[in-house]
Amino acid sequence: MAKALPSLLQSRHAEMDDPAESRIDCRQAAEVIDWIYRESWQTDAIDRDGLEWLLAWMRRCDDQRRFEIADGLCVALIGEGRLEEAASVAGELLEESPDPALTHTLALAHAARGDVREAITLLSELVKQPEFDQLPAEVATQVHLDLATLFRRQGNLFKAIPPLTKAVETAARADDPSFLEQAAEALIEQLVEQGGGDEAVEILSPWLDDRRIGLWQQVLAGLGQHLEPAMRERGMTLMIESGDYRTVLNLLIDDASRDEQALMLAFTAALALRAPVEAVCPLAARLLASDEARRGESAPLIAAASVAIAETQGDKNAAQAKWHRDGVVQLISVAKHHGILEQEVRDWAETEGLYHEHGVIDRAARHCLDKLDQPPEWLKQKLTSTTE
Repeated sequence: MAKALPSLLQSRHAEMDDPAESRIDCRQAAEVIDWIYRESWQTDAIDRDGLEWLLAWMRRCDDQRRFEIADGLCVALIGEGRLEEAASVAGELLEESPDPALTHTLALAHAARGDVREAITLLSELVKQPEFDQLPAEVATQVHLDLATLFRRQGNLFKAIPPLTKAVETAARADDPSFLEQAAEALIEQLVEQGGGDEAVEILSPWLDDRRIGLWQQVLAGLGQHLEPAMRERGMTLMIESGDYRTVLNLLIDDASRDEQALMLAFTAALALRAPVEAVCPLAARLLASDEARRGESAPLIAAASVAIAETQGDKNAAQAKWHRDGVVQLISVAKHHGILEQEVRDWAETEGLYHEHGVIDRAARHCLDKLDQPPEWLKQKLTSTTE
């Protein structure tokens, strides 16, 4: 035990070494059992041997906490790979009385030793029992997720959807938002794999509120292409307000191949959010991929902004140097398409205000914003705030 027993209990504890042989009765043992339960078990300061001893005494004394201790012991045994022992301990206790948490652990023991069908049967019956509704939302969520995982292991992908849906509904009641995010991630992965992205949106939509930023991150990252425009806009606005620019940029960059407007939006947002060079420069290169594009009025600002981003990148490395070189070559090419000789590029860039010190990044972003048919409100606000 990590914490020493009080002196008044030490002698009694010494007489309780073997629960089957001890002359101490349950009334006398109660104080020791309670102290070890409180000071060792509940503070996570008890080892497997201590759990076995405590369980033996609790079983002898018909202590209702024995199911909790048995569950902890079985989890420890599973962690050590002693699956048969874990199943045996859980099975014996469950013969005395049903217990949802211990049934869940028994199912995990069966699954770990390869008896997936038995594990599925146990969990499928467990979630139908009235006692299951009394479990904490966090525990019940994990049961649903484990059942879905077992269905997947059997190749029954469609059977996994109902428990995943229940996992989301149950996790929404938990105080810890990570459980809902975990359930949402599993649901999204499953349904996208089966071509059911729209169904995933429908299941998760009731739980999307402005407080659940982590859930919005999951939905935008995994289901962004399945969202209605208004929902996408709401989610991206929340991400910007929370400072999560990467989720927004990743979504816009994924959209960039759709059409020229989507590409321009991604580039404008990347400038406004000061995205890293590896995000900005490839977008600029795509915008300037054709001779016609390099002759356009926007080309000098786009090329110059990508060079400025590369120059101001905080983390100097080989990739940054490459993008800087590529950007300079691109700027020279744009100048040529505008009738500027190579030896005149420096003077031209100075006259046109295309260097970083001229504020070319913000100027380019505002210029590109004007080229967008329907710029999102959050982007307009972001660029307005940078100029105030």
